[in-house]
Amino acid sequence: MASAANANMNAVRETMDVLLEISRLLNTGLDMESLSICVRLCEQGINPEALSSVIKELRKASDSLKLDSATCGGILEICFLMSFPLNTDRGSDFPNISCES
Repeated sequence: MASAANANMNAVRETMDVLLEISRLLNTGLDMESLSICVRLCEQGINPEALSSVIKELRKASDSLKLDSATCGGILEICFLMSFPLNTDRGSDFPNISCES
C-alpha cells in the first residue's frame, strides 16, 4: 500500500514538474505554488480561460499599485535630494508633498 502511495506521489510530482516547465516555456510567470493552485482550481471545475483572465487582471492591478508606489517613492527621493520639507498634511501647498495611501 505504501509503495502505491509513493508511486502516486512520484507521478504527481513528475506531472507538476512537466506543467511547470511548460509554464516557463510559455512565460506565464507562475511559480510552482501558483501553478499548483491553478491546477487544483481547474480540477475543481473552474473554467481555465476565466482563471487566466482573473490572473491577468490581478497582475494589471498589482502592476498599477507597484507603479503608484514607485511614483510615490520617486517623489520622496526627489524631495530628499532637493531638501524640500515633507508634510503629511494633505492640505499643504507645494513644495510640501504628501504621499499617503
